Amino acid sequence: MDQGIQQPDFSLMANNLSQVAVHLGRCAHLPAIDGGVYLAQTLQTVLERISALERTMVRRFDESDRRMNSRFDEVDRRVTAANKNSTARMRNSVVTRRSDDLSPLYNAISGARITRFPRKLRDLENLNEDRVNAILEELEEPVEGNADERKRWLKYAVGVTT
Repeated sequence: MDQGIQQPDFSLMANNLSQVAVHLGRCAHLPAIDGGVYLAQTLQTVLERISALERTMVRRFDESDRRMNSRFDEVDRRVTAANKNSTARMRNSVVTRRSDDLSPLYNAISGARITRFPRKLRDLENLNEDRVNAILEELEEPVEGNADERKRWLKYAVGVTT
């Protein structure tokens, strides 16, 4: 045989073909090769996470909005009750005779008229200890001291100055 003709190196060719196969396998994830499937899957995952985050934020904003509205309603009730009580106390400040009518007061928290509020000064003076305590609590006034001190405090809280 002619020595000038080079013989093929089958071992080298097999190795090179093996390397080509490895690198071709790595091409499977390229967007141009897999039709963008991997990129689309990744984008879908990102969009799902953004949607979940958006739902969470909307839910939290809604919860916060409800809490704030509840607090505003509570403050509104308290301010309304305080205004009504201020007017009633002003009217009650001129009550001097036991037979004079009292203007009723309102619960400091709920804003509702205090039930069984004494109609006359004599009714206020004749309240039992439990009723005195209950009215003081509804007005958010301190319930301290002996029975006479609490009754005197209730008269002040009602606006009676005599």
